[in-house]
Amino acid sequence: MHTSPPNSAPPAKASSARPPSIRYLGFECTSEGRRYRLSVDGPGEPRVFTVMIANTAFQARQARFQDAPELCVAHIQRELDSNAELQGGGSFVITPAELDQYRDAQLKKSPDRKTRTQRSWP
Repeated sequence: MHTSPPNSAPPAKASSARPPSIRYLGFECTSEGRRYRLSVDGPGEPRVFTVMIANTAFQARQARFQDAPELCVAHIQRELDSNAELQGGGSFVITPAELDQYRDAQLKKSPDRKTRTQRSWP
């Protein structure tokens, strides 16, 4: 029978850093669009970022109000993936290309999703 010495510590597990958590804090309407506030919690103090979606994107139905927080979280996640040490206080703008990518990704998730047609009232 094999026993370990009484003072030996259990084997150390590989330490995995917890990925940052992104929280949606709300939005503010401005003359240019909606400014969404997001907080990134991780090592150190929380960092707050803002992400703008232009009014024209909503008016042209490139973005939906209910999808906007998810769009903004995805944008901040990409920013953090490219620079984990990104300082808080930054402000970003969702581009038309990002709106197209988001819409395409949503359609791929649900290929049976029907596109909504506008009704024309008599």
